[in-house]
Amino acid sequence: MKFEGAIFDLDGTLTDSMYIWNEAPKALVRQFGGQPPEDLAEDIKEMGRREASEYMVARFSLPCTPEQVMDGVNDLVTDEYRDKVPMKPGADVLLDRLAVLGVPCGIATASEAFQARDAMVRLGLWKHFLFAFSSLQYGSKSRPDVYFASARSLGSAPEHTIVFEDALHAARTAKEAGFLVAGVYDPSAEGDQEALKKICDWYLPRLDDPEFLELLK
Repeated sequence: MKFEGAIFDLDGTLTDSMYIWNEAPKALVRQFGGQPPEDLAEDIKEMGRREASEYMVARFSLPCTPEQVMDGVNDLVTDEYRDKVPMKPGADVLLDRLAVLGVPCGIATASEAFQARDAMVRLGLWKHFLFAFSSLQYGSKSRPDVYFASARSLGSAPEHTIVFEDALHAARTAKEAGFLVAGVYDPSAEGDQEALKKICDWYLPRLDDPEFLELLK
């Protein structure tokens, strides 16, 4: 199958980095004297950063502003992207295949665009991407704006553009917006895998899934 463009999520898709978003919000709440539950990340997973920050300030009566929460979380995670987060298995293989086929690629992430770029540069993968867009500028992935902006920059129509996502709500958004969608397994969303399989055009246990690579030929 020939795609005109490919859009990749970052966390849980290109990088094995969901641990950051499981731990950073809890750490930040504790810094301001709150007592977060262990499953706080589950409560905020479909929220944008501002909405999540407002939620945490209100829920835990934190003595700070949502902006301070956003800045604090950002400070906690930036070093992880620059220095530590590992590549998801098979990302390099898939990106090499798409490059050979001449498929332009971009990143659409809930993280900061510069964090995505820093991680990809360190992992030697940035050469494969034309851009990194953040939902901080386009709105959360509960709406499709960041995908439409990405497709425009790739010069590809949604129906000929494949979106790689590990998060169920984001995959659903892309699918409902008319994109082709490949669901990517990540252990952080173990309970969502059956639903992810049902709504996606393809389901990838790994990014270098042999059947999917064969399809790309």
